[in-house]
This record gives sequence, structure tokens and C-alpha cells, in this order.
Amino acid sequence: MAAASKRAFISVWDKTGLPELAVYLREQGYRIVSTGGSARAIEAAGVAVESVESIVGQPALMGGRLKTLDGRIFGPILFDRDQASHRQDLELLGQPPIDLVVVNLYPFARLLNDGLSRAEMIEYIDIGGPGLLRAAAKNHRHVLVVGQTGHYDRLRQLIDTYGEEIPLAHREALAAEVFQLTAAYDQAIAGYFSAADDPLPAALNIHALLEQPLRYGENPHQQASFYLPPGSPLPWRQLHGSELSFNNYSDIDAARAIVAEFAEPAAVIVKHANPCGFGLGGTPLEAWRCALSTDPLSSFGGIVAFNRPLDAATAAALAELFLECIIAPGFDAEALERLRKKKPLRLLEARPVEADRAVDIRSAAGGFLVQTRDAGEANQDWSLATQREPEPQEMQALRLAWKMVRFVKSNAIVFANDVQLLGVGAGQMSRVDAVRLAGLKAGQADLDLAGAVMASDAFFPFADGVSLAAEMGIRAVVQPGGSIRDAEVIAQADELGLSMLFTGRRHFRH
Repeated sequence: MAAASKRAFISVWDKTGLPELAVYLREQGYRIVSTGGSARAIEAAGVAVESVESIVGQPALMGGRLKTLDGRIFGPILFDRDQASHRQDLELLGQPPIDLVVVNLYPFARLLNDGLSRAEMIEYIDIGGPGLLRAAAKNHRHVLVVGQTGHYDRLRQLIDTYGEEIPLAHREALAAEVFQLTAAYDQAIAGYFSAADDPLPAALNIHALLEQPLRYGENPHQQASFYLPPGSPLPWRQLHGSELSFNNYSDIDAARAIVAEFAEPAAVIVKHANPCGFGLGGTPLEAWRCALSTDPLSSFGGIVAFNRPLDAATAAALAELFLECIIAPGFDAEALERLRKKKPLRLLEARPVEADRAVDIRSAAGGFLVQTRDAGEANQDWSLATQREPEPQEMQALRLAWKMVRFVKSNAIVFANDVQLLGVGAGQMSRVDAVRLAGLKAGQADLDLAGAVMASDAFFPFADGVSLAAEMGIRAVVQPGGSIRDAEVIAQADELGLSMLFTGRRHFRH
């Protein structure tokens, strides 16, 4: 065992790996300074500990809020060995230098979804921990710093390889990770106090932790990774298949949001973030058959989502088609066994849908565009614009179509009946072309549009789109309204015997 000539400060909430680390540091010649529960865990491993209380001359105060905030702790950490004045100050404090700081923080972010009261959450705001980490990171030329239990092995490797001469590049890397950690910690706290009051604050702090490196981005020449805000779990658990890609994440997010809109058993097929098939049914199998019939050709290689657990019969039908991914609230044993035979197929078990995120964020012009999310209407307070009211079955179809059009890239048109999507016109520069495309897709799938309905994500600037839809068999329309030519559009709908509803709400999606 090396002679004790170095000093380590350890204070951790998560004690995982702590006894082993303490034994290792003792063998490397470190004396250990520690607090409370950390000190007890280290002593239980047979390693001597110098308590913070013995150094500062008083016990923890304010119910444990005040333990380490003392010059006799921070001074030895901040001591710059190259500054004579620092050496004199350290002698006044009567403390030797600290060469290593190991701290992990109170689990504020992890507890955000545990239903704790405001008073309880406040007690999980760490004060001394972030200060200790930042002090050590600031003085990284002389002090090693580790802020996560997962980095203990890395610390051991550095000490084993370099001894006391750990290169500056490694020290800087550890310091950078600590500053990222404390920034994320502060952001979680700031978000907790501000999220309910202002979704668009004066300052936007975006911080997320690396969740998964991805093979590439939208295209093979682009690098990509997936990040999550601290304390935010993935809304699914992968049960089988290849790693998820950048495009998979985007499509899965859209797919699960669509089926979550419906109480009935529902299935959706998503390609390039647009639904190309959707259906309702008494069972997941019936819903799947409806969804597949919307556009069998485009469904090849799609992302499929259900809002019900999958059984063996549905799994057998799904296995007939090449799919990228299936996400559902669960899979029974037979369904899982059947689908796992397709090795690359990704199977995801959806966790319960939490409240949707408050804002959408995307990069633009070197900055960020931030908006509150486009939620569906809690109450469909629509107005009748035409002489003819929709029949009950048409009304059901209009509700379905209006839910679906919100998830289609603009300009967007969807055709539907009361149980399925019949045609999609997505991403067109002209609204009448979107109508034309939706009709073309329905025709390719040999779907009958007689008596079907149409939803438009924005108003019709001219009556031509309504006229074309009526020629295809559409009998009812739902749209936001608000065009300077609304009167012409309504008059054309009345002349054609259509029913038209205005929602007063647009659903552009770019």
C-alpha cells in the first residue's frame, strides 16, 4: 500500500461502488475526507475517514443543509499550486491540499415525476455538491473531479496509467463533464419552477443528456445522437430488433401520438413522419387491416403503432409485411415469439403516455424556434357553414379526419370514413394538388370515396379544391375557415350539396 500523501474529498448521494472506490484510493495512497452517510459507508469498508465536522469544527447545521460550505473545505480544493499567495492562504486555513473530489448530487431530476410536494422537492436541491464540483473543475489543473458513479472505472484507469501525472487533456475532459452535469442540474431546477408559469421564458436553456449514439442521421453522411432531458425516461422499452435510427425516432414519436388520440382500438402506419394508413376496429387485427388497406404500397417498411396490446393473430398478420418497427402497449407471449423471428424488426413496448411536452423546439437561422405544441381541441366547438348538416356517420368521419390531418405535413388533405383513413395528400405547395394527391392515393388502393369526408389543415383559398373533392365522392368537409373567399367556397359547397364545418383552428405542420 502506498504511503498516504494525497487527499480525496468524497460526498455522494448514490453510494453505488463507493466502498470499492474507497479501498482503491487508500491503496493508491489517498487520505479520505468525507461527510455523513458517505463517511459511514467508507468506514464500513474498513477505510479510515477524516470527517468534515472535525475539520470545520461544527456538526452539520440547518437540518443538514449546511455541511461543506466552509473555507477549510473549499480552500484546499481551490488551491492553485503555482500561486505563492494561495500557499500562504492555505497555511492560514491549516489544511493540506485536496487532490481529488468525488461528488454526486441529490437526485432532483430523477424525482420530478414522483409526485413529491413543492416543500419536499426543495429539500432535494443540492447546494454544497454543485459548489464542490465546480470548485474542483475550476482548479482541474491540480484537482481531479468525478461527478458520476459511472466514471469510477475511468478514474481508476487514469490513475493506474498515469499515476500523479495525469495529462491536462484528461483533466479538462473530466472538468467539462462536471460543468455539463451542474448545468443540467440547474436547468432541471429552473424548469421545475418555471414550466407551469411560462412556456416561453425570457431565457431559453436547453440541456439534455446523451441517451443513445445513432449510426447516422437522416442520411449516412450525417452524424447523430439522441438526447433526453435529465430525469425524462424514454416513453418505450425496446424488446427486440436492431438499434433505432434517427428517422425511426421521428416516425415512432408521430405514430404513438396518433393512436393516443383514440379511445377505440387503433392502428397507424407512418412513413417519413406522415401517416400513410390508419384504421379503427373492434380488435387490433381489425384496426390493422383497415390501416393497411389505406395504402398497402407505401406501408412497406413503415412504422406501426397500436393503442392496444398485440395478440398472436395480429402478430401473424403483421409478419406478412416488411416493417421497420412495431410499438404497442404490450405483446402477448405468442405474439412476441412470432415477431421475434424477424430479427431486424424493432419491437417496442409503449409506456403510458404522459402529458405532452409543453413546447416544440427546432433550430433555424443559427438559433431556435420555440412554440407551444399543437394540441387537439379539448372541445370541438365547430360551426356549420353550409345549409346541409352532416349526418351522424359523417360527423364521426369528420372527427376522425380532423384528428388525422393534424399529423400530416402541410399543405395537408385527408380523406376518411368513420373507421379509416382513405387518402392522404401531404406536403404539397398547392392545396388543390393536395386534394388531387389524396384522391390519387385512394384510387391506387382501390378505396371507394363515395360518401367519404375531407379534412384540410388550413382554409381553402379557392373553391377548386372543394369542387374536385366532390367529383371524387366527398360529401362533407371540415376546415378552419378564415379565407377572404370563404363565401365563394361555402356557396360552391352548397351548390354541390356538401356539408361543411369550420373549426376556427389551423393545423399547419412543417
